Amino acid sequence: MTRKHVILLAALVSLAALVGCRSAHVTSAILYIDQQMYQKAVDVLHEGLEYSPDEAEAYFYLGESHTKLAEEAVNDNEYLEARNQYSMAYNYYQKTVEFDPMLAEQVNNSLLYSYALRKNNATNELNSARDAEGELKDEFFQAAEGQFRLAYAAYPDSIAPIKNVARMKMIQSSGLEDGERRTQLLDESLTLLNQVLQDNPDAYALQADKANVLNLLGRNDEARGIYDQLLIDHPNDTGLLLDIANLAQEERRYERAADLFVRVANIYVADDNVENDEDLLSLRLQAAMNYSDTSVLNYVKALENFDKALDLEDIPSDNTLFLKMKLHYDYAVSMKNDTGAADANDLPDEAREQFQLGANTGIALTESDFDNALGFYYLAMCQHELGNSAESERSMEQYRQLSQ
Repeated sequence: MTRKHVILLAALVSLAALVGCRSAHVTSAILYIDQQMYQKAVDVLHEGLEYSPDEAEAYFYLGESHTKLAEEAVNDNEYLEARNQYSMAYNYYQKTVEFDPMLAEQVNNSLLYSYALRKNNATNELNSARDAEGELKDEFFQAAEGQFRLAYAAYPDSIAPIKNVARMKMIQSSGLEDGERRTQLLDESLTLLNQVLQDNPDAYALQADKANVLNLLGRNDEARGIYDQLLIDHPNDTGLLLDIANLAQEERRYERAADLFVRVANIYVADDNVENDEDLLSLRLQAAMNYSDTSVLNYVKALENFDKALDLEDIPSDNTLFLKMKLHYDYAVSMKNDTGAADANDLPDEAREQFQLGANTGIALTESDFDNALGFYYLAMCQHELGNSAESERSMEQYRQLSQ
């Protein structure tokens, strides 16, 4: 044996020790992959599996090869081929773990790499979907949808890409004057969500999106049924609660909407996330407005939320002060009418308190907003009911001057 053959034999022995039981077919496939000859890698790996059908590494490198073929197809704008290649890669990766669980981390890294690659491309397309004037450009939405669908094919364990596509179609449908096109986009979104939900029936985020689409299609009873069940299963999901609150508002179920806005506000107050504190003011105001709607008139809860909203404002806003003042006045009048009081002397204590709170709020309002005619009007009315005739006349005169 020549010295050259001895060295080569020693190298092969070392390689065998390094890779354990790796077959010659897998070793050849790795070399083909390094040379970007991915189809040859696939062919040699299938040939090797005829002899060793349970070789985990063979399946892993089949996954790697089909992933590379998918990327080539993407570069050639052959999206259907890319999707098929990603699907085959995913299946081979699953068989890898089935035969050798120790390779699970490698498999997961490969899957996440492909997923991130396609998801990032989709995000870039989506960021380009609006032109300088803010108009939507369909070609970028279509490109983003293609990339999201590839991300799902590469890593179907994540439903985020499908959720993004469905929401994209909802965004595209909003504001469309073409009712037929709007319905088409929403139907496409619903079909897509239903397809994924067949394999992921417990994916409640998709269930919530489905309810949202049904709502936009005017199928409110179906949407409400889904939301009610989700609310039982996920009572503290603030995104879900807000979706249901918005649906309740659209259906003019104002007390339910208000209750849900308060529920979300209470969750935000109790958690440690300071970032959502900036949403508390809006939630309190929405709750107050819904409670004070004429179909509800829950004065106590409405005023409670107006007070909490004012506590959240660095400088009390004129609009909040006005709404609160008028609500105090309306509440007091309703109590006065219930008791049949004739004048200030006959006012029940509860009504007197509300008129006084209305006057106090009116003074704060008119001191900050000198030109608020209605502010002076309701201030005058509160002062009149309290028996403060002189103050009432001054406020009413101010109202008359501002109203000219």
